[in-house]
Amino acid sequence: MLAVQFGAGKIGRGFLAQLYARSGFETVFVEARPEVVESLNRHKYCWIEWTDGERETIAPVSALSASDIAAVAEAFARCAVAGTAVGLSVLPSLTPLIAAGLRRRAAVNPQPLNLLLGENALNADAMLRDALLQALNPDEHHLLNLLGLVRCIIGRQAVAELPGDPPGVRVDRYSKLPVDADAILGEPPPIVGLQPVRPFEVYMQRKLYLHNGLHALIAYLGAQRGYQTIQQALQDPEIHALFVQGAHALARAFLKKHPFDPEEHYAAVADILARIQDPHLDDPIARVAREPLRKLRPDDRLVGAYRLLIEQGEDPTPFRKAILAALAYNDPNDPEAQQLQQMIREHGAEWMLRHWCGLARI
Repeated sequence: MLAVQFGAGKIGRGFLAQLYARSGFETVFVEARPEVVESLNRHKYCWIEWTDGERETIAPVSALSASDIAAVAEAFARCAVAGTAVGLSVLPSLTPLIAAGLRRRAAVNPQPLNLLLGENALNADAMLRDALLQALNPDEHHLLNLLGLVRCIIGRQAVAELPGDPPGVRVDRYSKLPVDADAILGEPPPIVGLQPVRPFEVYMQRKLYLHNGLHALIAYLGAQRGYQTIQQALQDPEIHALFVQGAHALARAFLKKHPFDPEEHYAAVADILARIQDPHLDDPIARVAREPLRKLRPDDRLVGAYRLLIEQGEDPTPFRKAILAALAYNDPNDPEAQQLQQMIREHGAEWMLRHWCGLARI
């Protein structure tokens, strides 16, 4: 069986391709970087390093240049499953490739195909569908009936590219892939770890607020105190206490609002907390804290979690402090952090809270 993977970055190589390989698929990457394409084609494998130092080889793999539309369309027509892991801002740029792939598939293999959107975004499916409607001619819009745009929750932590030929990826061992059950066409793809869930939005929100939100809380509070990694910041007693307090408050708030099974819910929360605190990760704060403007949006990890806690009568103090720390984040190597500070200089922090974060007060 063939899997086409758009994007050979940390998640593409370090998570999705590994699940494909464990499930008996051959992976064909579609990648823009010529040196990565050449390396993968020469070696026919990629590899990951677990946080305990053990390594796993992923094979067989090959790669196609993202500029070779005809070759990508041919692979798309033949594959049994496809996936993306390119970043939400890049996702619409895949539409010429996917549109060509749909045309070719309709001609030679008109079977439904599920496209796993590994972008960790609630609007990934709508964004790609709208872009495809623009890329396809009106009389081709029916081709979208062949394509399931299946949002995914990417929980694996892929913290670093590792040098090598081909390069590796350092990851934790989390191997579950929750996906939008209502978007799957036909039977779920036979992929180890794939878990169809509904309502998808609730599970996605839990992951965003608990995992990403708590991760961001540690990162921004840690950056304020000069720490370089998440693990260093967690050694700070005050940051660790706020992390634990925020985790317990969020766990209770979710259970109040949503009909999770309590046993499953608390097991999921415990797993998230254990993986965030993995002492072997050595996760850079700059990685977790980057793009603060996106992370300060009303429904994103910090403000969304803060609002949920208030709504459910829980103490929002940990996330209030994290939001204020995020507003102060000033990494000179992060263009979005610099844009944030420029906006604060022009309008003030109170304006940012009201007009960017959607908070009347904090």
